[in-house]
Amino acid sequence: MFRLFLAVRYMVSRPVSYLAVAAIGVAVMALITVWSIMNGFLGETRAMIRGTTADIVVTPRESQRSPWSRERLETLIVGVDGVEAVCSRFVRPAVFKVHGTVWNRMNSSLMATSNQLIVLGIEPEDELEVTKLRAYLDDVDDPALAVADAEAPFAFERSRILDRRLRNAGLGRVILGEDIMVNHDLRPGMALELVTATDGDPFATEPQIAASSQTFIVAGAFNTGHYDTDVRQVFIERAAFKAWSGVTQEASEVYVRVSADIGQTDAAGLDQVRDQISITLAEDGIPAVTQTWLDRHRIFLNAVENERNILAIVLGFFVLLTCTITFSMLTMMVQEKVRDIGILAAMGASPWGITAVFGACSGMVAGFGGLLGMAAGTTLVIYINQVKDGIESLFGIQIFRKDVYAFTDIPAELDLMLNAKVAIVTVIFSIVICSWPALRAGRMDPVDALRHE
Repeated sequence: MFRLFLAVRYMVSRPVSYLAVAAIGVAVMALITVWSIMNGFLGETRAMIRGTTADIVVTPRESQRSPWSRERLETLIVGVDGVEAVCSRFVRPAVFKVHGTVWNRMNSSLMATSNQLIVLGIEPEDELEVTKLRAYLDDVDDPALAVADAEAPFAFERSRILDRRLRNAGLGRVILGEDIMVNHDLRPGMALELVTATDGDPFATEPQIAASSQTFIVAGAFNTGHYDTDVRQVFIERAAFKAWSGVTQEASEVYVRVSADIGQTDAAGLDQVRDQISITLAEDGIPAVTQTWLDRHRIFLNAVENERNILAIVLGFFVLLTCTITFSMLTMMVQEKVRDIGILAAMGASPWGITAVFGACSGMVAGFGGLLGMAAGTTLVIYINQVKDGIESLFGIQIFRKDVYAFTDIPAELDLMLNAKVAIVTVIFSIVICSWPALRAGRMDPVDALRHE
């Protein structure tokens, strides 16, 4: 108890101790905050990809030697154990403009960045069963942009078409990402012109590719919460897509939904279903690429995870560096308390007892710093978006742009157990680093210490 009292007294009497506590606290706070945000980015990215991509995606390849039909393809896939439902999609890049306006020049920066789309041709009933389209239709922020009926998203009354000349034209309907509609000031009932390239004959010696343009009516919006998806993707009914694009194949890709226990918790089971689908299609002579959602986005997810780990290592060195402040503080303390050390030794204190006094000083400094950093980091993570909003409002800057990071808010994933581990490791680092000056104090000769001026 007396040793602890001395350690507390020595620490409190040294103002530099408070600096060491603050430095360690800031370092721990920074590490916790960055790690939590990067975990949030990784988690939200995985959830976003998981939501906008099926459990398994089959991409059939068109072959003159091995022709296949959509019904045959879907039947084979549904017959695989673990598969619950499938839906076929067409995928086609396109450019668009609002009906009645002038086309931007193709080489303009505006055209290159804001008028490019990925058009998806779907069967609404199948899509609603396999993907999260219904949830995305319900999550639209502005009710004025929402579709009239999520169960029949392409249903749109002719009387609501804004241009009366188009009401009896029998035009197809499109569903746009909410960010596209906001960026271009679009509303349900407006008309868009979509332009794409037709397939022609893919087996011809010199395939003839021509442009195809058609006008569609905006039926409403969807919102996935992922900016890059909501500003690029468009849904069209399958029949309207075929009439517009002149597509020659029967499906660009097939989305596969597996049973919930496999799709959500069993990555190995998901791989097994993928492999079985590949074997089944190969045995039937259908060339196709079969990928799980992780296979399809592995490079991107690994990049985010690597960034998180690199930042954690860099900030770990920063925490280690701040622990050297405790080393400097303890070294100066030992130098100033030489006579006290001599008195303690003369009174019968053992070398290990003196070492323990100064070791306790370093432990308390690191402990208080770790607790301070853990509390500050946890609080900052909880209120990270409020802090972001305050900084942006105070300085008139934008530090988190959704068009850059693809999220509307800063994602953060709080892990109290991990935060505690960071604080504990920091204390251990500090004690280890400070062991040398503490041992030096214990080894000091009592006679020399008492003579010290």
